[in-house]
Amino acid sequence: MKPTLTLLTALLLASLAALHAADAPSLQPPQHLGPPRADHAVTNRAFTGIPSMAVAPKGRLWATWYAGATPGEDLNNYVVLSTSGDDGKTWNEVLVADPDAGGPVRSFDPELWVSPDGRMFFFWAQMEKGRRDVELGVWCIETSEPDTARPAWSKPRRIGDGVMMCKPLALSSGEWVLPISKWKGHDNSAQMIVSNDRGKTWSLRGGCNVPKDVRQFDEHMFVERKDGSPWLLVRTTYGIGESVSTDGGKTWPELKPSSILHTPSRFFIRRLASGNLLLVKHGPLDSRTSRSHLTAYVSKDDGKTWGGGLMLDERLGVSYPDGQQTPDGLIRLIYDYNRVLDRNILMAAFREEDVAAGKDVSGAVKLRQLVSKATGGQEKPKPSTAPVHANADGKPMRTTQPGTLTSADVKPQPLNPGAKLFADRGYIVAELPAALKNAHFLPIAMNGQKTLKCERAGTVFFLTPVLDRNRDTTAQALMDQGFEKVALPEIPLFNPGSTGNFCTLFQKDSTAGETILIGKWAVPVFFP
Repeated sequence: MKPTLTLLTALLLASLAALHAADAPSLQPPQHLGPPRADHAVTNRAFTGIPSMAVAPKGRLWATWYAGATPGEDLNNYVVLSTSGDDGKTWNEVLVADPDAGGPVRSFDPELWVSPDGRMFFFWAQMEKGRRDVELGVWCIETSEPDTARPAWSKPRRIGDGVMMCKPLALSSGEWVLPISKWKGHDNSAQMIVSNDRGKTWSLRGGCNVPKDVRQFDEHMFVERKDGSPWLLVRTTYGIGESVSTDGGKTWPELKPSSILHTPSRFFIRRLASGNLLLVKHGPLDSRTSRSHLTAYVSKDDGKTWGGGLMLDERLGVSYPDGQQTPDGLIRLIYDYNRVLDRNILMAAFREEDVAAGKDVSGAVKLRQLVSKATGGQEKPKPSTAPVHANADGKPMRTTQPGTLTSADVKPQPLNPGAKLFADRGYIVAELPAALKNAHFLPIAMNGQKTLKCERAGTVFFLTPVLDRNRDTTAQALMDQGFEKVALPEIPLFNPGSTGNFCTLFQKDSTAGETILIGKWAVPVFFP
């Protein structure tokens, strides 16, 4: 009898868990799906980013992103839909998907797509605090009137578990494909979800395994190669991984690093009307940079090689490109800039020949077109007065294979108490831990964007405050480039009476010749 009771208990617990999941707020349609309310005003947003765009068959522009009244990605996030009927000169926000107005559920990672039959699909994700993956899912509404300013929308429906934040793809077979990810904790996390009935139903075709030690958020994209095979490109900790399926997406070889070098961030790839491929990424083709130098490239050989290079926006803080080419050949691309500072959504327009030439040869290039600029919301984090952070969740410090850093016209100096830290400031080193004994640093400027180079392959370091210490931190930009926090208590580097200057150490195993971009402010550290 005992085994039977154990089985019954397990079944009962499973049933209770299923009932709880069914009642989860994130599994319910958004409480608000309609015109923006007063609390959704652009003057009440401390965060704006992660956009997508689509162009209706007759030319009306649509853009979406997510925002919030607090400065970050949190439970206050909601999704915004905006439209323009005058080619982007003016924009009007017409719809907001807000699950519960600041409650335990957020909506985020929206995506727009015009299907081959002219309908427009509006996707977003919903997630509850304390996420269980069954409660993290992709939602969708659609309209057959995307060329009207206020179209009629279908009822919201949940497509399935996971997150989708990159463009769907229509295959030559007539099938439609969604790149839905299960994120961390799942094998075969980068999934191919397929519809054979023009979006009425969707089912899992297969998934590519992104190894856990390099997995971030996947953010994968599919390209149908000219031989009909699906090519998957996915965001990883090292940049971009790739896999090619030989059975239509049912099975995928283990992910391997792509030859496209990139920072860990979303990129954009799409087939153009010419048959060539468009790639929008950060920086040059032969190096990894930070989230800066957003550049468009073109491939004439199905992605084997890339050429051209049209600079769209060189500033630090640009990210998450998404776009569409229209039948007249014009390419429009949307992206964000400084999500918690400038809070801009921007658009660029150009043609394939401009990308190939690396400059405006068509006369159609328009850069940094403003779609939205947010202000207000809650104040940015103030410097923390908390005790020194132990950083126990960091990684052990690596010193067995030290690398070296260089910067133009800057000579390295020993990192000792009393040393002047910055070229444009008088701050001097106050305290250092024993772990940094014999370390050297580069006294670069505190302000402005800087490019550094790894001269000798190995582990290199940066000291910078984390966000709750000082809003002028380079921590996120460093992590975007693969740096990890070190399990070393914070360092009161200078002016120790001000906790806003308490610094955390970040490390990365860099390759020779690799470039690193930083803004305000960080101290480059290495062991000679």
